Amino acid sequence: MKNVVKYNDWMDEAVGNMAREGLRTLVVAKRKLDFATYEEFERKYALAKSSKSDRTNLMTEVMMSLEKDMELIGVTGVEDTLQQGT
Repeated sequence: MKNVVKYNDWMDEAVGNMAREGLRTLVVAKRKLDFATYEEFERKYALAKSSKSDRTNLMTEVMMSLEKDMELIGVTGVEDTLQQGT
């Protein structure tokens, strides 16, 4: 997530602390899009979605193009009690 969210001085430490405690971590972030950016995304996504070859990878690339400079909202950790041995 370091490459996705804008720099902050506490995310790495918070995620590291939770991971050391054996918790599964979740980082929540958002990005506000202007209309022109959304329209460009929508156009590229429609092209990727209609591709006859490598559709999944093309769609993933388009979606990931938006995942940058996001604003960090929060970090949370949960104990995984569903898997045996954890």
